[in-house]
Amino acid sequence: MFNQNCYISSAANATPQAVHWGNNNLICYASCNAILIYDPTIGKVVKTLCKHTKKVNAVKWIRGVSYEKEFVSCSADGNVIVWSLKDKSYNPVVLEGHKGTVSILEAMYKDETGDYAIVVSAGVDSTIRIWSREVLEGDFKSIQEINLGYSLCIAIKLTYLPCKTLLLACGIDNNNIDVYVDSNKDVIEFSLATNLKGHSDWVRAIDFKQYEDKFLLTSSSQDYYIRMHEISVGNAGVTSIGFKTSKQTYKIELQSILMGHEGWVYSINWSPNDVKLLSASIDKTLVIWEFDKIANLWLETTRLGEVGGNTLGFYGAMFSPDGKSIIAHSYHGAFHIYNYIPDLNIWDSMVTVGGHFGEVTDLGWEPKGEFLISASADQTTRVHAPWKTESNMITWHEIARPQVHGYDLSSLAILSRYKYASGAEEKIVRAFQAPTNFVENFKRICFIEEEEEEDNDEILPKGASVPSLGLSNKAVFEDNNEMEAKPKDHKNPYPEESSFSAVDLYNPPTEETLIQNTLWPEIQKLYGHGYEVYALAASSDGKFLASTCKSTTKEHAAILLWDTSSWQLHQKLHSHTLTVVQMSFSPNCNYLLSVSRDRRWSLFEKTDENKFEIVATTDKKTGIHSRIIWCCNWSHDSKYFATGSRDGKVVIWTKNEEKPVENVLGKVEAASKPLENKESVTAVGFGPVLDNNGCYIIAIGFENGEIHVYKWLTEWSLVHTLDNGAAHHLTVKRLAFRPVVGCAGQRDSENFLQLASCSSDHSVRIYNLDISVLK
Repeated sequence: MFNQNCYISSAANATPQAVHWGNNNLICYASCNAILIYDPTIGKVVKTLCKHTKKVNAVKWIRGVSYEKEFVSCSADGNVIVWSLKDKSYNPVVLEGHKGTVSILEAMYKDETGDYAIVVSAGVDSTIRIWSREVLEGDFKSIQEINLGYSLCIAIKLTYLPCKTLLLACGIDNNNIDVYVDSNKDVIEFSLATNLKGHSDWVRAIDFKQYEDKFLLTSSSQDYYIRMHEISVGNAGVTSIGFKTSKQTYKIELQSILMGHEGWVYSINWSPNDVKLLSASIDKTLVIWEFDKIANLWLETTRLGEVGGNTLGFYGAMFSPDGKSIIAHSYHGAFHIYNYIPDLNIWDSMVTVGGHFGEVTDLGWEPKGEFLISASADQTTRVHAPWKTESNMITWHEIARPQVHGYDLSSLAILSRYKYASGAEEKIVRAFQAPTNFVENFKRICFIEEEEEEDNDEILPKGASVPSLGLSNKAVFEDNNEMEAKPKDHKNPYPEESSFSAVDLYNPPTEETLIQNTLWPEIQKLYGHGYEVYALAASSDGKFLASTCKSTTKEHAAILLWDTSSWQLHQKLHSHTLTVVQMSFSPNCNYLLSVSRDRRWSLFEKTDENKFEIVATTDKKTGIHSRIIWCCNWSHDSKYFATGSRDGKVVIWTKNEEKPVENVLGKVEAASKPLENKESVTAVGFGPVLDNNGCYIIAIGFENGEIHVYKWLTEWSLVHTLDNGAAHHLTVKRLAFRPVVGCAGQRDSENFLQLASCSSDHSVRIYNLDISVLK
């Protein structure tokens, strides 16, 4: 019934080991408390795995086989989990032992059979733990604990020496690298062999490379440098350090120091096929290093990275299994994928997945359902739309980032196809309109051939830029604002505004383009609230915009109603005494519904004078809900509205014209018995049509992240449950059905509805519901 993976959008966590590309050509990455499996060949996230209860810090496919079926993860919840693929699902095995956050890990198989697995983890409890499993169906056992005293392990890497002895290298917070070797007995047991000094700050990454007759231990550090040590057979000399294994005597000698980065070097990775080293730094660059035999030096051959924008560099990068691609993840969790083009000898930026890196607070479909806009506490709004690839596969991608703000965004309201308003942790409501560059790119990317243009006599800007130290997106009417984006002179070292350059796109934009070239100009600011804006709602005809703010008094809990034709305050609606948390206009634009922390809902009706008057509300006697009412929504025919509360109840209400007015409910009454759940209800949404039996389709989101889909006429009937793996693992913040039947970007999908959801787990998701099979 559900295609549970039409679209999953969520950024990687801001940790160096949050992403790993396996030999199976799948990318696993940590996102909030979950792990997502991303398949770059089809361009979408295909699995969500939830078991950790706190932020996931590191993920790693278990190395040593040609096609991995297992990976490990570690989290701030203190656990290490081994995920094993069986019957198309990943089964978790929890390894308990750490007494605090587990920050990094490493894993490999002892041989190519994939039976004997070794996992090494390090945490803030100042220990390194080694776990092993001798047979595939066996259990993992903790076989050793290395106590570091008061020190912490920052980087870790496991490998085999040429003599087939296990070697473990650990970067410690005293700037040294501790080298451990296995005893080569029946049970793995590491003992400290030596330590390497040289870095002047924390070692952030370690990697090994064996080629020709050389065996290199490479490390990168917060001191901006990369150091290469060669490990070879022999006794230590004046310029080398020696250590012994049970089979051989080795010496470690510094071979080279690579200088080129201007910030902490968080990640290094050797190409699996070539003698190339990839480094990623917080200085916004990725560098590929190769050995020049003529100069007898390691030299920088390629430099990639982000240009401009408000980014803060890279946390990690690595080569693909064939060495022909690179994936990097930045400070804000965005992915960058580069493919090598041999004919041109360049690395070309490719389309990839993306997403928010903070709680997603609100979302909404544009009126025709061609794209989706989301708002987040990561201070951005993002436009998501379908894209048809060359193989005619539909994949969803972020195609614009209209607002990059200085405050956490709390809500948004769609005014028309190319206009929306947003609210943030400030007292201002801001309205935006799409520039011509976005409209043209949107039509090309999504193959929109014909559409009715909005009536607008004014000349629309090409794009937008942000003034220095400003929060408002300023319109740009030229193809670029090159002069304004440059510093005037040495006395004014900062440019007047950020750079914008009109770009013709036929594919979804890369992160670099999204950052600086897809802003929408701000067309209006609305002042009037005394505290931070909390909720917004717009009528379906776009004529009215309602806004509320955080409040503890009746005065500030008033709903401000704005006339969008003049952007003047149209009316103040008083009813609630605490923060109004959500509002919803009826599809026929005749009613405005609001729900509040005061455990009440209020219904306002539009009069002949275009004014709204309260016609119904609840109190302690008439209210069915006993806790905060978090959400509300109208049916597509404006006959019913639903309210959902922390008490787990969902109630369907209707206006009965024959009912006598006896109390504050007026002519409104409950249409059926409430639906009762154990979990707090945080989101509710009506489908845009009835099913084949004339029933309403209602989606309900819960605080635990699950989504349930019901049919309702006079009785509730559960149709489908989306669990934490298919839906979310933290609070569902908003549910919204696509306003028209069918799947965006697909013509032959009349039997489907699309449901969009967003959550505190940083993700935006879209599901396809086949209404033809509803019984």
